[in-house]
Amino acid sequence: MKRLLFLSITISLLLCGCESKHDKLQEEIRLRKEALIHKQDSVLKASQKEMEALDKEIQIVNRKYNQMKHEAQAAHDAGTATAEQLRSVTRMRMHRDSLKTRFDMLCAKIKYIRRRQSEMALWNEKNTSVKDSTAAGKR
Repeated sequence: MKRLLFLSITISLLLCGCESKHDKLQEEIRLRKEALIHKQDSVLKASQKEMEALDKEIQIVNRKYNQMKHEAQAAHDAGTATAEQLRSVTRMRMHRDSLKTRFDMLCAKIKYIRRRQSEMALWNEKNTSVKDSTAAGKR
């Protein structure tokens, strides 16, 4: 009789402990999801600002490159182009290409974040509807 009483008390304590651990786990998951959403939003905004500044810089560098290229081509056609002038045009083109590569990487990063946000929204919507139907079935 004492063993049965001890066993039933132990089982009930274990079950209570499991429920509280489950609740803590669910709360931890919810907090991590909220933190992820916050992190994605902040990274997205920062990337968009960086992309905006980079776009302006690309436009400026592109104008300078086109001007330098035109001047170097005119000097080359006249036979007065110097090696330094041609090198500076090449360096400017390399700088422009580098900026374009960074811009493309930022575009891909923003696209990835937006895709993950939409996937997460769909996943949350799906899980919310499952929880609602499960809760309705328990009533």
